Amino acid sequence: MVLSAAALVPAPAVASDGGTAEGAPPSSQVDNPVVAKKDPVLAIKDCEGASTAKIRVTVMSNGELEVVGVVWSSDEDVWAWKFKHNGDFSYMGEVKAKDADRSLRVVRFMADLAGTDEVFFRAENTSTGEVCKLTKNV
Repeated sequence: MVLSAAALVPAPAVASDGGTAEGAPPSSQVDNPVVAKKDPVLAIKDCEGASTAKIRVTVMSNGELEVVGVVWSSDEDVWAWKFKHNGDFSYMGEVKAKDADRSLRVVRFMADLAGTDEVFFRAENTSTGEVCKLTKNV
């Protein structure tokens, strides 16, 4: 019960493609490396309007899934987003699309459960109502 409630607490989203250079581990992982167990599963899809969305799910060696949801928007509106894991809500929040490419990027970690994991990403433009939906199985 405690874990379920903690998973529903909204966490801040990253609204741009920040981070370390390609291939370089984050500094927090230098002494205790957590590496991908296999290549990430990726899906890219056009949304209901002019935007495009992507979901990337990577199975990590520490028993977690790294889940990345990205939307390339045609404007700088606020987007409401959520992740579901095997049908249950995991995370939700809002973020403003920004930067030169008007994108938003949300990164979260989920437990890698036994069997196939289904990860769902949904983002909705709060001004226009445009919706992006992607599902990936790993």
